[in-house]
Amino acid sequence: MLDYIRCMLEGKTLRACAAEVGISLPTSFAWRHRIISALRTFENNIDFYGIIEFEQLLMKYSEKGRKYKNREEYEEAKKKKQRKVAVMATKDRSGNMLFNLTGFDKVKRAQIEQILNTKISNNSVICSNHNEELKKTKVQEQRKLEIVIGRSKKRGVYSVSTINKHTKTFVGLINKKFRGVATKYLQSYIMWYVVTHKYLRKRLIEDIGRMLNLASSDRRAWFLYRDLRAKPILNLT
Repeated sequence: MLDYIRCMLEGKTLRACAAEVGISLPTSFAWRHRIISALRTFENNIDFYGIIEFEQLLMKYSEKGRKYKNREEYEEAKKKKQRKVAVMATKDRSGNMLFNLTGFDKVKRAQIEQILNTKISNNSVICSNHNEELKKTKVQEQRKLEIVIGRSKKRGVYSVSTINKHTKTFVGLINKKFRGVATKYLQSYIMWYVVTHKYLRKRLIEDIGRMLNLASSDRRAWFLYRDLRAKPILNLT
C-alpha cells in the first residue's frame, strides 16, 4: 500500500500505478478510491477563522463508468447530464479549505447556513461575489459579509482571488488530468485535493506517511467506497 500511495503522490495514472505496484487495473481503481474515500472523514476537522473567502462552483453531472441496464436508465441519466452540480468552496487566510458537493443547480441557503453555524468562528468576515443565497442567510451579528466584485480587492484586504484560483485548479485537475470523474466520487476527489494542498509538504517520503495516517485514521471510512460503488448514481436534490 505504501508503494501505491507513493505512485498516487507522484501523480501517476491508474494504469501506471497498477504496472509499478504489480496489480490489475480494476484493483488499482479500487485502491485509489478506498484511500481517497477514507480522506472524507477529515472534513469534520476543518474549521474557518478570520477573513473567509466563499465561492459557488458549478460542475457537470457525470455517471462516468456506469453501465445502463435498460433504455429507461439511459434516458434518465441523459436528462441529469444536462444539469450542473453545485460545490460550495470555502477558504480562510490560514489555509484552511473545504469544498462541499451540495446538490443540483446551486448552493442553497440552508446549506450555507449549516457551514456558517458549524465551521465558521465568530468575528469572521465572509468575502464573496454576488450570491443571492448567501445574502439571504441569517448571519450572526458577530459575522460580517463583504461583497467583492470580480477579482478586485475591496479596501485592499477583502477578495476572493485565492479561492477562485483553487476552484479553477480543481476543475482543471478533474477535467484534464482525470478526464472527468463520476459525481458520486466527486467529494472523495475534493478531499484528495484539499489534503494535498493543505497538509502535504512536497516531501515525498514524509508525505507518504502523512497520507497513510490520514487514510487510515478511521477504518470504517474504507467501507464508504464499497457503498458508493454499489450505488449506480448519487442521490442529489
